[in-house]
Amino acid sequence: MGEFKRELDTDYIYFAEVELLFNYGVGYPDLIIKLREKVHQEGLEDSIYVRKADKKLFQNVHRFLELLENSDEPMEDDDSQPIEKWWWHLHKVAKGKYPSLTLKEYLRDIYRRRRKYWKSKERHMPPTEAYTDSIYMHIKTNG
Repeated sequence: MGEFKRELDTDYIYFAEVELLFNYGVGYPDLIIKLREKVHQEGLEDSIYVRKADKKLFQNVHRFLELLENSDEPMEDDDSQPIEKWWWHLHKVAKGKYPSLTLKEYLRDIYRRRRKYWKSKERHMPPTEAYTDSIYMHIKTNG
């Protein structure tokens, strides 16, 4: 019984963290990625909570990455992780450069519908603060 409760808690906590972050702006984006990994390790990927949270994360991937970039622990894609673990490769997803056939069908549909938009959004996005800071420092030091 204790094992079932622990697994139930993990998928629900993942769902709740995603909901809190996107609906109320409260939460830790890096924790969401770590919780998603735990969901995978516990074999809970078919949970209704996980599917709902995954869909919401995919539909709001650019906003999520912005929140992640501004968090206390910003993260880049982890190329040491297998490509099938999409939650470690969200920058590729956001750029429309993630291999769609590695996604579960419920995410593949969202990804394919939005990929063209995401690719065009990347072309038209203003530079990130880190990028503009690096240009400023280059100009400042090199005249």
